[in-house]
Amino acid sequence: MRVLGKDKRQEAYRLGLEIGGTEVVALIPEALLSAEHGQEARVPHQAAYEWIEAKAAQLVRAIETLNSGARPRAPFDQITLEPAP
Repeated sequence: MRVLGKDKRQEAYRLGLEIGGTEVVALIPEALLSAEHGQEARVPHQAAYEWIEAKAAQLVRAIETLNSGARPRAPFDQITLEPAP
């Protein structure tokens, strides 16, 4: 899993994950990070990266679940996939 940066327009962090030889890009909404940090304000950039690292296994499972067409468990059900190019 790679952090591809932040999409300011969508207010989400972009994560890339290779699944079956294809890179799948997921959007992790800032609202999810804020809720997980117990605050309504935006999470600082460094804290977001630390959270992503700490939750890497859960994020990978959620992205794989979404890619298979199923819905991940809350709170990871807020994650979406970018359309394939």
